[in-house]
Amino acid sequence: MRKLIIAAGLAVSLSACVSAYVGTPYDRASAGVTDVAMIDDALPEKAIAYEVASVGSNFGLIGALVDAGIQASRQDAVNDALRGVNFDAEKVLEGQISQALSAQGYSVAPMPEQARAKRALLADFPAAPDGADAYLDVHVAAFGYLSPGAGQPFRPYVEADVRLVKVTDKSELMKNRILYNPLNPQEGVITLTANPEYAFGNRSELLADPNRLAAGIEDALKQVADTAAGLMR
Repeated sequence: MRKLIIAAGLAVSLSACVSAYVGTPYDRASAGVTDVAMIDDALPEKAIAYEVASVGSNFGLIGALVDAGIQASRQDAVNDALRGVNFDAEKVLEGQISQALSAQGYSVAPMPEQARAKRALLADFPAAPDGADAYLDVHVAAFGYLSPGAGQPFRPYVEADVRLVKVTDKSELMKNRILYNPLNPQEGVITLTANPEYAFGNRSELLADPNRLAAGIEDALKQVADTAAGLMR
């Protein structure tokens, strides 16, 4: 039943109508930030492999229970395949952000092993490294593959929030949301289009080539990372 509730909640979150998102634009000149402390533990432990409104869920409670089992089985198989090719989503995202920010003239200090108590942007911040001006807090609510419905292809999906917070007074210097391949683009949110190179027709195609499976997520995470860094130009 827990898996059913989780699946239903994800479906609602992906399809709900919401009001316009309002971010906080960044002013590099006035912010005076040169040294950034990057918070660790940005991503969930597992990738998703979710099909919205799949066939099983159209047949009442029993169908929904069967559907939850199908969704969970697919997700487990995808994550097993990713582990089989030693894919590290956290390393991909954080490495790309650090590289992009360094190219923009920032010094970046990763803060390893700063586990999040909850899957959300931080409410409290750990002690910053010496010399750091701001915390970069990136929270990825979900990443992996998403199909909009039965018979529709699976494409990479990422849902991320990014925020820059001043070390001294914890004031918010920048905040925005980035959605890669959303079902319903939201006003005010940065929306990225899925790379058509990484479309998979069904579960069998997802699992047929684990390296390509991982490459699709890597490509999506790097696009999100570059977009996040671009907010600090």
